[in-house]
Amino acid sequence: MGNDVMSHRVLLWCVITLASAVGASRSPAQVSGFMSASYGYHRNPLYNYEMIPDQLRQSYLELTYAHPVGNGTISAGYVGGLMIFNAFTDRNYYEHNGRLTYLQAFGSIPRAPRSVNPESIDEEEGEEEKAEEEEIADTDSVRSYFDVNARIGGRHDKAVFREFDNIGTSLTAGYRFRIGSLFMRIHNDFGMRSYANLTELSNISDVLTVQLGRFSQGGLTAGVLAQGGIKHFTNDVYDTTRFESKRTYVVKDNGKGKGGAKLVEPSDKNILVNSATTTASQLAGGVFAGSSWTAGSLMAELLYRYNTGSGTRYLAQYANTSMLNEDIYNDFFSYDGPSGRIVYRQSLPLGLQSIVTVEAVRKRFSAPALNLNGDQIADNRIDLNGSADLWLSRYFELPGGLGLDVALSAGVVRNQSNDDYNDFSLSQFGMSLGVGF
Repeated sequence: MGNDVMSHRVLLWCVITLASAVGASRSPAQVSGFMSASYGYHRNPLYNYEMIPDQLRQSYLELTYAHPVGNGTISAGYVGGLMIFNAFTDRNYYEHNGRLTYLQAFGSIPRAPRSVNPESIDEEEGEEEKAEEEEIADTDSVRSYFDVNARIGGRHDKAVFREFDNIGTSLTAGYRFRIGSLFMRIHNDFGMRSYANLTELSNISDVLTVQLGRFSQGGLTAGVLAQGGIKHFTNDVYDTTRFESKRTYVVKDNGKGKGGAKLVEPSDKNILVNSATTTASQLAGGVFAGSSWTAGSLMAELLYRYNTGSGTRYLAQYANTSMLNEDIYNDFFSYDGPSGRIVYRQSLPLGLQSIVTVEAVRKRFSAPALNLNGDQIADNRIDLNGSADLWLSRYFELPGGLGLDVALSAGVVRNQSNDDYNDFSLSQFGMSLGVGF
């Protein structure tokens, strides 16, 4: 724990020093950054049935350099986050990624009211990408855009949870254009992820999304979307000394009593669900709508996912958390079913900014439901997940081109599941201080 706290403090000191130096010497609209430190209470940070609470500390660093090129921009950035648990010290980890982006706009820049971009509520995009997409959406219905984003990142855990260590790369490309009074967005995301200590989950994936919508001058956006994706696991076999596809039992002699009593105990191997699956595919379709006004916006999306084949591999009954991206052990390829999401943003008096997010998902996994021993109790695991989050922040201008962001957050989750390990609820709240330049 001591080494992690020291690393946390050293990271913050370095970022503060860098922010001060760059803030004093940078040229406008070229270098920007944001760093924050937060502290909070989490009733169930491992998202499982045990529901053991803990206090969490997080640090976040984002650096971006942008250079204009004609009607386009080339930018490079880095995002890193350190997660420190108070009680579950073995779960501390650092996660980071770097990116290179090229954005090209076509045509003149018109003055148009702000619209709503449904991509900003995509569960796989980070907050930095959401902000970029919403900025582009200002003139998305009357101007064409092409963008390419290359990214590489990794996660680093302590030795006891080294299975989570991974390196991932992705290449995404998108094109947005107008068709009469309609607009279309085509987005493709190709990714590779490698697990050095869990090669059974190393994979490549590709997801194509097409959106067709209509934007009105009153700030209303509505449309439909279609998505198709495929995931392929690069290792078609698994280590039978570490994993099993379903729970087995072993007979042990406890050495007591006449002739020695025999005990039947569950195997200590991890359960690798859908271990025989090498390729999974999914189709999804839905609708989106939203409205924007001077001080805020409201966005909503309804989506239905359908797995055309078997579900993906994942480790059952294995606690996991991730700060910057969707965790590979429970990604959207693992289940099908309907989902809905609403995001409400509003400026409040005293310079406050608020974001309220409400989401509901029914997940039908292509995998059995298990009891706590790992025995199958139903053919399919089914989760009913509902969540609500509140973010309230205030930004203060500081000398030297810096800014201070003070934020409070709170959230609740209820995951009702016929799989005993994944039946849980949680609540959390925290506060953070961030400096931007």
